[in-house]
Amino acid sequence: MLLVVAVTVVAGAVVGIAAALFSAVVWGAADIVTSKSGLSVGIDVWNVVTRFGVHAIVVILLAAVLEALRSARESEARSRSFLATAAHQLRTPIAAVSASVEALLVEGSTPAQERLLANLASEASRLGRLVTSLLRTARLDQGEALRPQPVNLRELCHREIERVRQLSVAECRLTVDPRLPPLVVLDPDATSETISNLLDNARRHAASILQLRVSCERDRLVLEVTDDGPGLPAGAEVHAFDRFVTLDGRGGTGLGLAIARELAQRQGGDLAYARKAFVLELPVQEPPDRPMDRRPSGTALQESRIV
Repeated sequence: MLLVVAVTVVAGAVVGIAAALFSAVVWGAADIVTSKSGLSVGIDVWNVVTRFGVHAIVVILLAAVLEALRSARESEARSRSFLATAAHQLRTPIAAVSASVEALLVEGSTPAQERLLANLASEASRLGRLVTSLLRTARLDQGEALRPQPVNLRELCHREIERVRQLSVAECRLTVDPRLPPLVVLDPDATSETISNLLDNARRHAASILQLRVSCERDRLVLEVTDDGPGLPAGAEVHAFDRFVTLDGRGGTGLGLAIARELAQRQGGDLAYARKAFVLELPVQEPPDRPMDRRPSGTALQESRIV
């Protein structure tokens, strides 16, 4: 049976049927030759037919499953290709619409027209974010290579906190573990995008405070993003990282968390939600020409706040 299954997977259903017939005949012939009484020949022949029938059914079912999997993969590949192409083609007209709306707002209009233009600008911006996320998703699906290099994680986190501060009315806090190495080997763009997505998510839900904590635990970097908002609904801790999942209706694309987790995993880390915090773990890898500076574990955390 295992031989028939293997032949079907490698060579297809027709060869699998032939292998099933060959196996049944050989097996049946061996039974007939080793039989001590001619009275059992009829039973042995029936066994040959039964074995062939069972093997043939297995081959047919297996071939159907393999064909369904092949069709599903081809359909998924076509969908991803279309998604990437469509998103790329949409970037230019969306940028043109945004620029035109901004120009009209600058020139001045009636209050009613300004409200309509402001709504149009907001929706164009939202559409632009969606297209950008779709393009990023398509590149990840196509296996875009990461480019790890020495990164000053402190400075990177400071830049992201400063960016969010410009967009949010909430108090933004950054807490950095002094044991954090001066440089760690990460992909700077992927790491920045991951942290940016988490902070943008926190910004939309924070009531008055959002915080990014960076610590170093043995061979792992741990970044926790928290806010004083309601947090994820109970039971949504895993589902929230699926693509196109939005749980709050506040204008998100439903791709930010999915992209962040995939970028983390591709760097050898992970992203999860625990204790009302998004916890990003990344491996600690120091540049080969710089020894890692590790301070005693009892050293207090160093806090930097941007208000």
